[in-house]
Amino acid sequence: MGVAQMIAETLSLTRWEWFKLRRRRLPWILLFVSVLLLQITFWSAYALFRVGDEVALGDGGAASVSGAFLELLAFPNNAVIGLAISHGFTIILIMILAASLTGTEYGWGTVRTVLTRGAGRWQLLASKLLLVALLGVGALIVGALSMALSSFIASLTLEGGNWLAESAEWVEVARTFGKAIFGLLPYVALGLFFAVLTTSSGTAIGLALGYAVAEGIVISILANFDWFERFSGYILGQAVGGWLGTTGGELFAGGGDDGFGDAAVIAVQPEALQGFLVSLAYIVVLSGLAFWLFQRRDIAGAKGE
Repeated sequence: MGVAQMIAETLSLTRWEWFKLRRRRLPWILLFVSVLLLQITFWSAYALFRVGDEVALGDGGAASVSGAFLELLAFPNNAVIGLAISHGFTIILIMILAASLTGTEYGWGTVRTVLTRGAGRWQLLASKLLLVALLGVGALIVGALSMALSSFIASLTLEGGNWLAESAEWVEVARTFGKAIFGLLPYVALGLFFAVLTTSSGTAIGLALGYAVAEGIVISILANFDWFERFSGYILGQAVGGWLGTTGGELFAGGGDDGFGDAAVIAVQPEALQGFLVSLAYIVVLSGLAFWLFQRRDIAGAKGE
């Protein structure tokens, strides 16, 4: 089979996977949750600003004057912030979707059915990987648009609010969008790997969520030790955070003193290049292991969940 034919089959399977998935409630629920969390984050920051508290602006410090905050509310600055914050929420939801999309079909027995009809194993798994990645891109776009709309509404309630920023950096929107897309891919690969490894959507989702929670706890504790800085850049969350330049939660967090471990976590984030290379390594290794297992493992019929 030629490369062009393999690509065509993968795209055809991706389209078929989308037709199946769009009828399920899970992707729409996950999208709703992602947008809801983003809106809660934004309006919480807006409320803090209105009562006079500081609003943290990532590496830029805190905004305590209306001019700085209004500039953030203006387009395209609000889209940049929306992409960054949306990425922070989407990585969890995209792991759930990746694990569910593949793991559920093991339980239904549809993986075996598709393979017996002539679909290649490589193409089938690649189509699932591609679909989840595209859905992640869609979630980022929806998040950025919802942030832009909310920012416009908020600016109407503030004196001097404008829709367009005075110092708009349109290149920054494209740059942040591209970096956010790449930052999703390791988590897509992780969710897919857990699904192929366990052949169960429930177990795969549990492992994905467990990893996310465990990583956050371990980093918060170990970041207070100087020796941890040498190893932190090789942890998935830290690598992706270094590649993005910040984490979503830092962009619109309440002002005041940092909580336990927060300042230390930010301090040990790796540089962008190292973050890119480590993230790429996670993508290659996790995807490679998933494809290797999927190619060699016998596919059983329906087994339920």
